Amino acid sequence: MSRARWLTVGAVVALFGLGVLFARPERLEVVGSPCEPLAHDGDPWIVPADELSGYCEPSGRARPGKRTGVFELVRHDELSPVSADFWDQLDTTFFCNEAVFSPDKVVPRPAGGVGLELVAADHGDKPYLSGSIATKDLDHARFTHGRFEIVLKPPRASGVITAFFLYRFDPWQEIDVEFLGRDPTKLLANVFYNPGEPGDLYNYGYRGTPVLIDLGFDASEGFHAYAIEWEEDEIRWFVDGRLVHARSHGRPTPIPHLPMRLHVNTWPCCSEELAGPVEAAALPVSAEVRSVSISRWHPPPLVRLGRLFDAEDWREDAEWIQ
Repeated sequence: MSRARWLTVGAVVALFGLGVLFARPERLEVVGSPCEPLAHDGDPWIVPADELSGYCEPSGRARPGKRTGVFELVRHDELSPVSADFWDQLDTTFFCNEAVFSPDKVVPRPAGGVGLELVAADHGDKPYLSGSIATKDLDHARFTHGRFEIVLKPPRASGVITAFFLYRFDPWQEIDVEFLGRDPTKLLANVFYNPGEPGDLYNYGYRGTPVLIDLGFDASEGFHAYAIEWEEDEIRWFVDGRLVHARSHGRPTPIPHLPMRLHVNTWPCCSEELAGPVEAAALPVSAEVRSVSISRWHPPPLVRLGRLFDAEDWREDAEWIQ
């Protein structure tokens, strides 16, 4: 075979190989109302909202999502019962939580799923008890990138937050879906990020801008599916399969890159500005969880191939976060 023909055959084979490796991103349009930015807090490293554009436009334009790779379902859990091999029923609390979490406030429901109950009950210096579950702090229950979906009905109750989120500490990183009980017609999306690798004590600095997204319905009146899709360069939030918010390439907050546990809880918040006053007379209330589904993300072949030759992270050159 002549040299020219060999070159032609080689070119065809190379193009075929690239075609196999190339996967065109799936463009997803945001459906629904534009988001509403909330005020930044005063911690260090905050990028003011007016210095960034494209993640929450007041004009109503919304950044589309670009889904890449494949999401592989690894667990669909109806929490009947709550598996002790995969879930912890927490007995802790945290700053600004006016309750202590108690395993007996994670209550099985006859039709399946659980209620995360919030009741008035003195416990040390806290006036309330509430329910919280989290995937175990073990390799098989920590996740780096994936799709996380819950079928949930949060309560309508002033001062009460219901949350479905990924979280880690040392360094602190987090991706949130939250409902403010005083107005469950909106979903709050947020990202927290601190740099470093596991064990680094960066837990004080970089927080993304929280945004409120109008759902078009009252979430407390029925069950709906809420999902987070987390890839290396993009995070997307979904409601009943519709994309409602997307953030790409770390704007306005760097995208978490370390393994995190998945949490679901309901709790009374110390911030009346954010959540309104807690009304003890309105308790007990509960967040009803019907199921949780978890999928791991596998990047496209070309992305995996590129990592063999270029290990750089976009954070290295992102001057806006230095």
